[in-house]
Order: sequence, then C-alpha cells, then structure tokens
Amino acid sequence: MKKIISLLSLSLLTIAAPAQKKFTVSIGPSASISTLRALDAKGIGGFVTGAYHFHPTFAVTATVGYEHFSTDFYDPWAHVNITTFNLVPVMAGMRYYPWPFLYGGVSTGIAIKGSEHMRSRLAIAPAAGYLLPVGKGKIDMGLQLTGIPQGMGIPEQNVLEKGGYSYLSLRVGYNW
Repeated sequence: MKKIISLLSLSLLTIAAPAQKKFTVSIGPSASISTLRALDAKGIGGFVTGAYHFHPTFAVTATVGYEHFSTDFYDPWAHVNITTFNLVPVMAGMRYYPWPFLYGGVSTGIAIKGSEHMRSRLAIAPAAGYLLPVGKGKIDMGLQLTGIPQGMGIPEQNVLEKGGYSYLSLRVGYNW
C-alpha cells in the first residue's frame, strides 16, 4: 500500500511540476466538407485554440471557431431551399503528444447555431495534427472530424435541426 501511495504522489508531483506548465495559442483558417451524402456542403472558417500543457505528453485544450457552409439543401417541411448555414463550435478537450511534433486528441462541446433553420447541438471532434517548427512558433496542421449526433426532435425537422451529420476540417494555424 505504501508503494502505491508513493507512486501516486510521485505521479502527481511530476504532472504538477512548474517547469512542465506551458500555455500555447493557435489561430488560423479552416476548410471543411460535409461527410453526409444528403447534405453536400463545403465550408470555410477560422479557429482559436488554447492549450495548457500540464505534462510533456498531455494538454488540455479549449477551442472557439466559426464555420460558414455553402450548400444546396431543400427543407421539405419548411418549404425553403437552404443555401448557406453557419456554426460556432465551442469545445474543450485533451491532446496526447506521442512525439513533440505529432498529436491526437478529442474535444467535446456545443455547435451553436449561427443561422436560421438550425439548432445548437452537442458536438464531438476527434483530431490529429502535426506541428512544424517555424521561427519562434510552429505551424499547426491538422484534420478534425466534427460530429453532431442526432438528437430528439419531431420528424418534420431537417437534418440541420435534429443533427446526425458531421464534417471534416483541414486546419492550418500559427501556434505560439
């Protein structure tokens, strides 16, 4: 029992060591495509991500973004043709760095509606990326698959209101 307590104490001290704490910010554009065949949408946007590196291989992240999608989606219940829609994803998550230049992670949060004929929904987003050193900072290149699970709703709602779609984003940002 003493060995377990000693090991746990040493682990907590290692994680909380002041020399390992580092905060980074990444900002940049993103390009997205819908992965749902019924919702053929392409989008552009931007994001800001803050990462707190509490351990050499782990970081806690917070991300705010904006996505503007162009589509040709007909909503049969509202009798309208939706040509554009916007999302504002607000997410928090974790990243794992197996090497200092490569990461994988997952975030969860809410995709806030940014236009009519939509609803704010839960979102989950696994991601993988590569950090390329440039000057005093790094270029953060990554892929993220943002999924908006289907929620409860009346059958008359369109896919943008009830969820059940996802989009793949290529993100390139400057990390300092």
